[in-house]
Amino acid sequence: MTGSHTQNRVFSRITLAIMEDTGWYRANYSMAENLEWGKGLGCDFVMKSCKFWIDQQRKTRPTLTPYCDSVRGMPLQLSCRQDQLAVAVCNLQKYLQPLPQEYQYFDDIPGVAEEDLPFYGGSVEIADFCPFSQEFSWHVSGEYQRSSFCRIQENQPDSWRNYAAEEYGPDSVCLYQKSAFIMEQCNKRMTYPDWGSGCYKTSCSADGLQVWVQDQSFLCVHAGQVLNVNVRMNEWVYTGQLICPACSNFCSHCPLPHELPPINTTRTFWIDPCSSSSGLVVTLWRLLFNLIPLLAGFMLCVRN
Repeated sequence: MTGSHTQNRVFSRITLAIMEDTGWYRANYSMAENLEWGKGLGCDFVMKSCKFWIDQQRKTRPTLTPYCDSVRGMPLQLSCRQDQLAVAVCNLQKYLQPLPQEYQYFDDIPGVAEEDLPFYGGSVEIADFCPFSQEFSWHVSGEYQRSSFCRIQENQPDSWRNYAAEEYGPDSVCLYQKSAFIMEQCNKRMTYPDWGSGCYKTSCSADGLQVWVQDQSFLCVHAGQVLNVNVRMNEWVYTGQLICPACSNFCSHCPLPHELPPINTTRTFWIDPCSSSSGLVVTLWRLLFNLIPLLAGFMLCVRN
């Protein structure tokens, strides 16, 4: 169990120890589940306030993970749960009354006036109002549609609502998007306002972590690498950028630094949204078509 309401309930060694300490239970610790929250983040994360952690992260890193400081609103600014197994949103919100002084964690929030800062905190009271990226569910007209957990295949969006070429399933994880995906047809171009992360299938190979988008694989050589995605799906061409996680986050065996293959810098031939064939074929045909007048002129010169 965790001291916060989430969809990711965990019965960890701490849970079992508490139950055993009541004197009513004898725990089988081999059955304990892995608690990812705060894993490997050090003693300061455990012993000090989330304000201390947020302030320290702001000094040294671009993100406040696992905490966050984006106010939930429309459009949604999507992120990933700490274990990268679910799409998430920051649960920071504005309250009607100022929070108690001990729960006021921010000296500034992007887009929020200084005098309004005491009104802002995380939506979960039993988490001491600390804001964090939280899994969520989609509803239409108040009716539940699906959750944002990546490894449940039933969460796969309908094809006409799949705005970022996502794939939910047992091998999928949450990846950050560097840019919003663009969907194109010959005379149409659209993008979805809610973006920032999505669920994508992954696999482990001798070369490292591979990301799959519509049966096309992309090799993650190192964490933070940007993958340029250009695929055709459901009569649309999807173009976007995904950010690679660390191979060790999801694969038990990863190449050592000297074993890493070079990043493929070969220019990709982009798919033409006005053609049903690949961009390479279209490009070759266009090149041949443009060469016809030149060839015709050359033949005339030879005859003369």
